Amino acid sequence: MTLDPKLTKLLNEQINNEMSSSYVYLAMAGWFERTPYTGFAKWMFAQSGEETTHALKFYQYLVDRDAKVELQPIAQPKMDYSSVVDAFEYSLKQEEKVTQQINDLYEVAEQVKDHASKNLLLWFLNEQMEEEKTVRDMLDRLKLAGNDTASLLVLDREAGNRPGAGGGPGSGGRP
Repeated sequence: MTLDPKLTKLLNEQINNEMSSSYVYLAMAGWFERTPYTGFAKWMFAQSGEETTHALKFYQYLVDRDAKVELQPIAQPKMDYSSVVDAFEYSLKQEEKVTQQINDLYEVAEQVKDHASKNLLLWFLNEQMEEEKTVRDMLDRLKLAGNDTASLLVLDREAGNRPGAGGGPGSGGRP
């Protein structure tokens, strides 16, 4: 079954949306690298990798459906934040934006009766619910910590130990 042209266009746009999200998180990791919060840098670096993986899932889906992949330019992300809370608030807005984009895609898939695409998009919607919850939970804890340096450092350490937030690029060479 040939992929609907409108859905093809939107799936290509979603590749861009996911890569843009990856870029946002990479910029956040870079910002955190200039602070004492290396755990948050690792968290954001891992998030960047996850968003790239999501983009590649959409890419592969288009290829598997014999649809044309059309990559688009990625805008420069926000580079600076006023605080740890500011960065995580921006992260939550980013996740909510992606959730809405995928909801919109699901609506189109439903309109054109493309059940295979709906199945793919359900996976992403479940993933987005998890992502929003994870960021919201950390944001709540950061707000609770306020300006208490010791509490912020504990949360930073926990963030760096989050699964997928290991060393490598984005960790300042730290294990």
